[in-house]
Amino acid sequence: MKAILFDLFGTLVDNMTNAEVEQFRNDVADALEVDRGEFSRGWSATFHDRGIGKYGSPKEMIAAAALNCSSPYSVTGLERAVEIRRGFSQRWLTPRTDAMSTIHALRQRGFKIGLLSNCSNEMPEIWETLDMAKVIDAPLFSCREGLRKPMPEFFLRALDKLQVTTSECLYVADGDNGEMAAATALGIPAILIRSGDDEFRQEAEEWDGPRIERLSELLHLIEL
Repeated sequence: MKAILFDLFGTLVDNMTNAEVEQFRNDVADALEVDRGEFSRGWSATFHDRGIGKYGSPKEMIAAAALNCSSPYSVTGLERAVEIRRGFSQRWLTPRTDAMSTIHALRQRGFKIGLLSNCSNEMPEIWETLDMAKVIDAPLFSCREGLRKPMPEFFLRALDKLQVTTSECLYVADGDNGEMAAATALGIPAILIRSGDDEFRQEAEEWDGPRIERLSELLHLIEL
């Protein structure tokens, strides 16, 4: 094994709770002066396009979701909505308590470190300001690559950046967006990370491969 490829949300950082996501959507809808339910449905409907970078800026992606509402959104409120989104994303990108120490330990052991994330276009900008960005050799963001998990090409592009083969790279993720099945289908060994309060299950319920509860457990597993 020469490299570790990490998922971001639910892996290196905690997932936001359903309640926090709902509050974010409601706050944006209120800023735009549109119906909360209609905006929430519009935000969900634009999920895929947001993830592959179809919208060039946070302002454009919020406006696209708001176009699904029956009443026009407030143009002046759009700037406030962008601030709300950036603040939400900034809080979301708080590393788990053992994330940095685990990555440092892996690097000391000679592993290359990659990142593969489905995200919207404000995330890479915030990422570049974080300490985590300094220790990730190959970060790939769906909105910049025009690819998203579970597309095989997204995984293969990460391996190319890391200059490793499928069998030389371990994928660590929380089992969202069909990522575990996509990785293993390519021959990439995978480990599921679960935390007891994580509300985002999806593949995790069916996963019968290795799993951990804390990132630091990786250090022991790799030694086995």
